[in-house]
Amino acid sequence: MEILPVVLFVAFILFLVLSWSYRSFKNLPPGPWGLPLIGHLHLLAGKPPHRSLQSISRKYGPIVFLKMGMMPTVVISSQKIIKEVFTTHDIKFGSRPYMVLGDHFSYNYSGLGTSPYGKYWKDTRKLCSMELFTAKSIDSFAWMRKEELSHALGEILKSFSNSKPVEIRSLFSIFAFNNMSRILMSKRYFGEDEVDSDALEFKEILLSIVDLVINPSCISTLVPWYLRWLDWQIPRYKQIHAKQEKFLRKIIDEHKETTRECKDFLDIMLEFYGNNAQGETHVKANLLEMLMAGTDATATTSEWIMALVMHNPRVLIKLREELDRVVGSDQMVQESDLPKLDYLQLVLKETLRMYPPGTLLFPRMATQEATIAGYTVPKGTTLLVNVWAVHMDSAVWENPTQFYPERFLGSSIDFKGQNFELLPFGSGRRMCPGMPLGLRTVELLVANLIHCFDWSFVPGTIPSIEEVYNGSCYLKTPLQAMATPRLPMEVYGSAEIK
Repeated sequence: MEILPVVLFVAFILFLVLSWSYRSFKNLPPGPWGLPLIGHLHLLAGKPPHRSLQSISRKYGPIVFLKMGMMPTVVISSQKIIKEVFTTHDIKFGSRPYMVLGDHFSYNYSGLGTSPYGKYWKDTRKLCSMELFTAKSIDSFAWMRKEELSHALGEILKSFSNSKPVEIRSLFSIFAFNNMSRILMSKRYFGEDEVDSDALEFKEILLSIVDLVINPSCISTLVPWYLRWLDWQIPRYKQIHAKQEKFLRKIIDEHKETTRECKDFLDIMLEFYGNNAQGETHVKANLLEMLMAGTDATATTSEWIMALVMHNPRVLIKLREELDRVVGSDQMVQESDLPKLDYLQLVLKETLRMYPPGTLLFPRMATQEATIAGYTVPKGTTLLVNVWAVHMDSAVWENPTQFYPERFLGSSIDFKGQNFELLPFGSGRRMCPGMPLGLRTVELLVANLIHCFDWSFVPGTIPSIEEVYNGSCYLKTPLQAMATPRLPMEVYGSAEIK
C-alpha cells in the first residue's frame, strides 16, 4: 500500500480541522481564502515575499491573516499597527515560531536570535550587551577594523594595477567575516596570500543557512511538528550541520589550546556558559548566529550603498564633496570623522529605508492571545512584520521608490527602534543588538571607498538595481566596478598599524 496518499489524506483532514478551529475565532484579521495544505503560499509565487505580502495588504488591509502552508500567520504592514505591537504587545510576541535555523543549526534554539523569550535569552542578551556591543567595546575593536580596511584597500589597488574590476560583494563579505571572526575569537581566516579552506567552506555554509531562514520551500516551517518528517530537505540540513559542527568544534578546541594576554568574546562565553558540553553548545550556537548576522548584514548593506550612489552620480558627488571638506585629500577617513559626515548619515538612512537587511523582520510568535488593531490574534500564531512595506508606503514617505537622501534633512527620524516608519533593525525586546557595531563597520568601509577611489561601472555595462530574495534582500547581479585611486599613493599605506 502506498503510504504517501494516506499521509496526504490525513494531512488534508488535519488542514480542514485546523482551518475550522482558527476560523472559529471571532474577529480574525481579514485575508483571502487559502487552498488545502498550501494555504496562501501560491499568492507568494513569482515575486520576493515582501512584495507579494505588500500586494496582499493593499487589497485586504494593513493586518492580514494568512496560512503559510498549515501554519497560521498574521502579517502587519502599517506604521501604526507595528507601533502597537512593539509597545503594547511586545512581551506577548517575544518568542520565535518554529524555524529550521533554530532547530537544525542553532543547536535547538540556543542562539541569541532564535532562543525563546525567557531567562536564558535574557542572560545571553545581557552578556552581549555588556561585553560586545557597548560603545567602549566597539571603540576597542577600532584597530581591527583599521587593519581589515587596509587589506580591503590593498585588494582594490591590486585590481586597479591589473586593470580588473573589483568584485564588490566578495570584497565586502571577506572584510565583514574577518572583522567578526577577529572580534569574536581573535582569528583572521582570509588573507591576501592564503585562505583557510575550512573557513571558506564555512562561509558558504553561512550563505546556505541564510537562504533557509525564511524560505517557502522549507516544509518543516509549513506544517505542524508531527508532519515535519515529510520535509525532503532534512538530509541536507543534517549535512550542513555536520560541516558546521566540524568547523565550530575546531574553533573551540584551538581556542582552548591558545594563550592570549587579553580575553576575547569566545573566552568570555566559555567562562559564562561553562566549559562543558552544554556550555559549549550554547557557545557554538551564538558563534554561528553572530558570524552569520555580522557578515551578511554588513556586506549586503555596504553593497547596496555602493550600488545606489553609483547609480545616482548627484549623490556620489555630494558625498565626495563632504568627505573632501571634512577629511581632506591627504588622509583616509578615521572613525573620529564619522560623526561629522552628515550627508553620509542621510545616505545610510535612505539605503536602509529602501533595502533594509531584513525586509521582513525575524518572525515572532504569539505566546498568548492578543488583540491587535481590534482583531484577535490566537496564541501560537506566527507574526511577520513587513517593514519594507512601511518604508515604501506613500502615505508615510513622499515618492518612496525614489532614492533621495535629502528627505531626512532636518528630520529627527532614526533607525534605533523608536521611529516606527523606519525599522531596518526592528524594535522592542528582540531588536537587533548588533546594530551599533554593524553600522560603525559599514560607515567606515563605505566612507573610505568613496573617499579613496573614483568608481565607474565596468565599460560597456550598466548593471541593474534589481533585487533578489534569499533570506535577505540582495542585488540580483553582484556589483562589479572599476576603481581608480584619487588620493596621493602614500595615503593608502597609512591605514597599516605601525
